[in-house]
Amino acid sequence: MVKKLLGVLLLLALISYTAWQNFAPAKTEAAPPQDDLRSYEDGSEQNQDVPASGLEEGKMAPNFTLSTLDGKTVSLSSLRGKKVIVNFWATYCPPCKEEMPQMQTFHENYGKDVEVLAVNLTSQEINRNSVQKFADKYRYTFPILLDEKEEIGIKKYKVLLIPTSYFIDEQGKIQQRIEGPMTLKQMEAFAAQ
Repeated sequence: MVKKLLGVLLLLALISYTAWQNFAPAKTEAAPPQDDLRSYEDGSEQNQDVPASGLEEGKMAPNFTLSTLDGKTVSLSSLRGKKVIVNFWATYCPPCKEEMPQMQTFHENYGKDVEVLAVNLTSQEINRNSVQKFADKYRYTFPILLDEKEEIGIKKYKVLLIPTSYFIDEQGKIQQRIEGPMTLKQMEAFAAQ
């Protein structure tokens, strides 16, 4: 009972904090870093002819670079030419835990054609070690990326609820956004497109 209450309180705190971050009066921000202006399609660092990025279907997915649990670095732009599922999640989230085994099954069956990137909202976790223990306990083999400063999930992708997933095509365009747990059937339908 206490664990459930603590989980609900943590979830409410996350939702409140996220809403406050997204709806508080805007602060003046510096110009975006150059890596935000890279073209997903050609990987160039030039800001010429960069496709408009956004969160709507049909728009280019915002690029990001994050570290994985095992210390490697992954950039969305490095996966051009391959379909990608970007999933934002946390270890304390029951719906996230519900979809993870299906993501693992999908990764085992379709990993050569579709990359699964599980982006953990690490700043919302007790600590980074809890993410590693979670991944080890359930033997997840898809890449788990760490969004330690909320730069990607909350600021770039405007994630208000977890899990939230984006299906991104080979050209880097968002094909679908799913709020709530994905099903194996949804992932397989994306792979078949």
